Amino acid sequence: MLIRYSDWKKPTDAAYAFQLRAAEGFTPEVPEPGTRSDIRDVAREVLTPGEAERFERQVHRWSGPEDVVGEAGEKPYEGVQRTFEEHVWRDALGMSDLDSVMRGNVLVMRNGAGRADYVLRDHHMLDVALYHYRTTGELPSALFHADRHSDWCRDSYLEARRPQQAATWWKLFEGLKRPGGEQPVLSEQDVFFATGKAERSVSMSGRDSDVPIRIPYFLDPDALHWRSALERPGALSSDWLSLDLDYFQPAPQLRVSRGLMRDARFHALLSDARVRVFVLSPQFTNGGDRIEPWETQGSLHSSLRLVNLLRQLPGRVRLEG
Repeated sequence: MLIRYSDWKKPTDAAYAFQLRAAEGFTPEVPEPGTRSDIRDVAREVLTPGEAERFERQVHRWSGPEDVVGEAGEKPYEGVQRTFEEHVWRDALGMSDLDSVMRGNVLVMRNGAGRADYVLRDHHMLDVALYHYRTTGELPSALFHADRHSDWCRDSYLEARRPQQAATWWKLFEGLKRPGGEQPVLSEQDVFFATGKAERSVSMSGRDSDVPIRIPYFLDPDALHWRSALERPGALSSDWLSLDLDYFQPAPQLRVSRGLMRDARFHALLSDARVRVFVLSPQFTNGGDRIEPWETQGSLHSSLRLVNLLRQLPGRVRLEG
């Protein structure tokens, strides 16, 4: 059969295109603290009829780390991250908060100025977009993303398998369409990506791979440092911010990324972003891209200190400066 070029559609305009309904079709409402929402129910409210079910069939969510906790041999963290839970805004989180996130509950906090902080175990960014749209009616215009993994993939990857949302969300964002048309919520050019991988040491977990740092054609592979990302036109106007903790951990990674936390432009992004997403990535925070067994690497106490530092960073700089 002859297929004309004009008939070909990229995956994010075909199998991985998901249409948002207009906010008039539902009432955006911020839930009360303590409210838990299943993202599958949220998707049925904000996607046009039938799209939520297709989304569940087409896009895979990671299961959590298989750590054995306690004498009973339970694995409380291995469940899929599907629950969003509203909390009162707090500047500092505790280990009980982190334990809840590890169990697959996305922690959501909002301040009086309209900012929302999301703390995730796994980098399921489309889920965050669906939930934020349901509760506020808002969608991002640009996203600054710092991560040791690019979480980007080629069209051929999407065409060959059911993709993992946590490892392909950047590409899949082009498939999430704004209400009433084919305009993506975010295009690849709307993501300002910073990455850096520390030189491998014997103390790091897992194995390295080049696959998790693939990037789109328009990015210079020699200009992926956070300074280059901040200098791209439009980056400093990003209203969404995504920070993966494996960009800052373990200690060799912190030496690669530490300058970002000292940069006044980054502080301004942290201060001004409407949505800030902090991802634990517990399997990767001691280095490595391929982890066997699928368990927490590194220290959760270190991750908690880092989340609290990043969330408080602009205020701390003002107080200490």
